[in-house]
Amino acid sequence: MEKERLILGSAGKSFDDAVTLDIDPVHKPDVVHDLNIVPLPFNDNSFKKIVCHHVVEHLEGLSKLMAELHRICRPEGIIYIEVPHHSSWCANVPEHRLRFNYFAFDGYIEGGKTKWITSKKFRLVKRQITFHKSFRRFFLHKLFNKFAFSYERFWTYMFPAEHFKIWLQPIKNTSSNKLQIKK
Repeated sequence: MEKERLILGSAGKSFDDAVTLDIDPVHKPDVVHDLNIVPLPFNDNSFKKIVCHHVVEHLEGLSKLMAELHRICRPEGIIYIEVPHHSSWCANVPEHRLRFNYFAFDGYIEGGKTKWITSKKFRLVKRQITFHKSFRRFFLHKLFNKFAFSYERFWTYMFPAEHFKIWLQPIKNTSSNKLQIKK
């Protein structure tokens, strides 16, 4: 049975139902590869689910990886990306090269606020900023996610976030590209 899930940056974890990719052979991934180097060693439309958990912030740039994720994800597939929010205590370490806020992926999203990326678009399934439990206790996370622009512009450093999570679906020229999300 062919594995339909790809885990980028496995950090030593193994998954029976997924192909793992990591830059470090010590982590014993299924595939050793540097995500800064494209193309990724996979065929087009190979995966139904792609997980990038705390790996994208280590890259030199985002555009090449996003084009590759678009290529290797199936039209009905989902790409999950989780990164430290730029205001997080863990975002500003020497190994992290990229910074992310609520609108960081808008250039890649169909109908996003920024329009400078013209190809390889994604459909936004969901996105959210996560916060420490001390802020969740007062339901601030709900308020800040509802009014993300105001949060990013005025409140970010008063109420720092922890992570940014986004779920995307590649938009490809096929008739079967319908949103299919399990809740």
